[in-house]
Amino acid sequence: MRAVGERGSECRIPPFSGPVTIPRDDESEAIRTAPAYDMNDAAMYLERMSTLRRIIGEIPADQELTVFGNILSGYPEKELEQVRREIEKLTAGGHACSVIMADPDTLCGVSFRSREPMCAQSTIKAVYIGALLEDQPEAAMDNGRYMREAIVFSDNEAYERLRRIYGPAPLLKWCLQTGVDPGFARADYPRDGNARDMLRLWTRLYEFFNGGKDVLNFGAYYADTSASAARKQLSGRCPVQTKAGWEHGLDENRNFDPCAVIPERFTDRDPSNDECAINDTGIVYTDCGPYLFVIYTDHPFGVFRDYVTPNPLYGLAEALFRLKKSFHNLNVYPY
Repeated sequence: MRAVGERGSECRIPPFSGPVTIPRDDESEAIRTAPAYDMNDAAMYLERMSTLRRIIGEIPADQELTVFGNILSGYPEKELEQVRREIEKLTAGGHACSVIMADPDTLCGVSFRSREPMCAQSTIKAVYIGALLEDQPEAAMDNGRYMREAIVFSDNEAYERLRRIYGPAPLLKWCLQTGVDPGFARADYPRDGNARDMLRLWTRLYEFFNGGKDVLNFGAYYADTSASAARKQLSGRCPVQTKAGWEHGLDENRNFDPCAVIPERFTDRDPSNDECAINDTGIVYTDCGPYLFVIYTDHPFGVFRDYVTPNPLYGLAEALFRLKKSFHNLNVYPY
């Protein structure tokens, strides 16, 4: 097996056959057949998460696409240009987009407007439930069904029930541990957080999934989450754990027309008043090590039968995947 930082060797993640204690009889085909990852390999990056959080906090102003971290030379210009083009598509017409991707193998990454206030939408469910399970694993015995529905189907009622029962305290601990504003934990759906803070929280989720604390192997549910562009685009090639969030911009009569001009009140760049979003967050376990990402936008998106629209994040999800793969052969500072 490749040691962390050992570049140029074959990258391979062998199947994982760890314990699963949650009944899987009614699981989706995507969960049952998802490519498995080697938890021993994933655990090799655990000690990097605190360093990654520090590096994320030191990212300079990133109004333009910014490369951060340990790169000495050999920037992957072709892959960076593809990411740039996808961001340009998402910001066309005055739309907002905020992106960050971090690679714990090289301790490098890219970001774009990662401090811009954006609506977290349902991406918060991923980190809230992870924090809850770490703090109170016994909660899965009483309310595991609601946790599953909130993650896999993004069920709002299930998530809000958990918030009423357990409150913000579990996520508040993670915020304090990662340097994220505690106010983020107190809102059911934060409307003024940012991608940088969400990525910090996903580093804690990585530690939970891969540090021996996910005793129920709940991370398997994150392999089949609704509306995730990264899951749809990449899960056939490598293991993923993701959580999307979206809001479709319905008008007062619950009409949605993807070809219509979105009302100004839905695109005024005011996070407290923004009713459109398609977001994606997660971990992708490539054959050259994992990476973590957050994508926030204010694009409208519907996933229900009467108003299915193409997910506009497919291109960026693919571009970030290819960029991460190109990082494998970078010339980086020793660590």
